[in-house]
Amino acid sequence: MHLPSPRVAGAAVLLVLGFGIAVGASGGPHANATLASATPQRRVVVVAPGASAATTVTRTVTAAAPPPTTVTTTVTQTVTHTVTTPATQQQDDSSSTETDSGSSGSTDEPKQPTIKHVWLVALTGHTMDEALANPSPMPYLSGTLRPKGLLLSKYKAVSTGALANLIALISGQKPTADQQAGCPAYKDVDPTTSAGCVFAKKVDTLAGQLTEVGRTWRAYVEDSDAGQPPDTCRHPAAGGPLEPVMARNPFLFFHAIVDTPDCAANVAGISRLAPDSEDSDSAPTVALVVPNACHDGQDQPCAAGQPAGLAAADAWLKTQLDPLLASKAYKDHGMVVVTFDAGPDPSQPVGALVLSSVVKAGGTDDSAVDHDALLRTLEDFFALDPLGEAKDAKAIEVTNASP
Repeated sequence: MHLPSPRVAGAAVLLVLGFGIAVGASGGPHANATLASATPQRRVVVVAPGASAATTVTRTVTAAAPPPTTVTTTVTQTVTHTVTTPATQQQDDSSSTETDSGSSGSTDEPKQPTIKHVWLVALTGHTMDEALANPSPMPYLSGTLRPKGLLLSKYKAVSTGALANLIALISGQKPTADQQAGCPAYKDVDPTTSAGCVFAKKVDTLAGQLTEVGRTWRAYVEDSDAGQPPDTCRHPAAGGPLEPVMARNPFLFFHAIVDTPDCAANVAGISRLAPDSEDSDSAPTVALVVPNACHDGQDQPCAAGQPAGLAAADAWLKTQLDPLLASKAYKDHGMVVVTFDAGPDPSQPVGALVLSSVVKAGGTDDSAVDHDALLRTLEDFFALDPLGEAKDAKAIEVTNASP
C-alpha cells in the first residue's frame, strides 16, 4: 500500500477543517433569528360588552420555545385583542329607554283644553229635549246657541230637587233629604242622621278650592227686585224658612262659605254679570248664574201676571248671554254651560249645552255624564283634587283639540 505524500495529506486535513467551520457557521446565532422570522403571527378578535366606543387593545406575548438539544430557538408571537362595543345594541337600548320615558307620562284620560273662565247657567224644571223640540219654545237657545255649542244629550241630574242638584254640582256631596225637599227649615246637617240643610265647616266646596289656589268664584243670583238686589248672601237663622232668592243658591248651605267674608264678597246680583265679564282679570274663574223664579223655566208663575216657563227663560237667556258671549273674558278661553239642574223625571237626562271656542260647534256627545262629571271637569281644568262623588266620575271630554 502506498501512503499519500505529505503534501496531499496536509491538503486533505485542511479541506475537512474548512468544511466543519462552514457547517458550524450555518448553525450559529443567526440561525435563531432566521427561525423566529419564519414564525407566523396570528390575530384574535374578542367582542366584550360595556365599553362606550370601539376600543382596540394590542398585547404582544413573547414565549420561549423549548430549545432543541443543539439549537436555542426563540419564538415571538403577536396576539391582537380588539375589544369592540356593540354600538348598535346600545343605541337600541337608549332608544327604548327614551321611548319608555316618553310614554310613561301618557294617560288614557282626555287632554283638556286651556280654560280660564267658566259660567254655569242653571235653569230648572225642564230638559234640553223639550227646549230644543221642533217647534222650539226657546228659539234663542235652539236657533242661536245650539249651532254654536256642543250638546251633551245624555247629561243627567244626580238627585231630585233643584237645590239638591246645585249643592252636588259645587261640592260633590250627596244631598240630604231636607235639601231634596228644598230645605223648608234652615238647619245644620246632623252627621248621625244625615238630616238637615247646612254642611259643617269641614265640608269643602269648589269655591273653597278655587280660593285656596288663588283663583276666584262668584254666584250671580237674580231676585225679583228689578235690578236692586238685596244682600244675596243673607240666610235665615237656624230653623227659619228660606226666601225664594235663597232657595236655589247652593253656596248658602255650607258653613265653609257663609261663615267667612267670601260669601258677601262673591255672591252678587245678576246685574254684575255683564260688567264683570268685560275684563278678563276681573271676571271670576268659575261662576254660577241662577235666574229667579220668573226666568228659570218653571211653569208656575213667580207671581200673578208674571212670565213663566221656557219662553220666559229663553228671553232672559238672550238678555244675559248676548253680552257675555261678546265679552273679553269669554273670548279669553271662556266657556258657558247652559243646563237644567233638575227635570220633571229624575230618570231622564236634563241635557246641557257647552259654548266655547274649543268645542265642536253643532256637535253632540251622547256620553252618560252628570253634575258630578261636570264638577270633575271643572276641577281638572284648574288642577284641583276631586271632591266627594266627583272622585269616581269621569271628566267630560269637551274637545280633543287644543285652543
